[in-house]
Amino acid sequence: MQFQAQEFLPIVEAGHKLLTFDIEATNLRGDYGSILCASFRPYGGKVITVSTETPGDDKKVVREIREIMSDYPCWVSYYGKGFDVPMIQTRLLVNGLAKLEKKHHIDMYYVLKYKLLTARRSQAHLLRLLETQQQKLDVSANAWNQVMHSPKAMELMRERCESDTEGLQALYDKTKHLIEEITR
Repeated sequence: MQFQAQEFLPIVEAGHKLLTFDIEATNLRGDYGSILCASFRPYGGKVITVSTETPGDDKKVVREIREIMSDYPCWVSYYGKGFDVPMIQTRLLVNGLAKLEKKHHIDMYYVLKYKLLTARRSQAHLLRLLETQQQKLDVSANAWNQVMHSPKAMELMRERCESDTEGLQALYDKTKHLIEEITR
């Protein structure tokens, strides 16, 4: 049986089976970087954040990410198909863990790229454009550079990850009527 996106979304929303998520990492490539933290927000629920205790050692956190994501049949991300999921898969592989199973995945970056004509495609820009209450937390280059040895910088990364997930939920709510198909 195949559902139309606009019929499917209210079902997974009502069942709290729609999961928005975001990760923060030390690098844009999984062979040279590791995952610092991940935040998840079940639709209608509160943000759940998992993070590494020691930046660079992400085995425990990637296992937790896989376990959380496996409980949800539908994910929502912003450029998650281009970064978050491949990064998670790479770090699972590097750590000798089972892969993340494919689920229905709505990547709002691609939904909005083809539905809106904006000068910029960043989540931060779209949140400002749509005047959502939730805005993206800006993190300085210095904080990124200090994350490996500063608990304060690591806490800021967790806050950013949670902020991104909250912003993603707001962006999804404002634009979900534009979603026409959901792929894996």
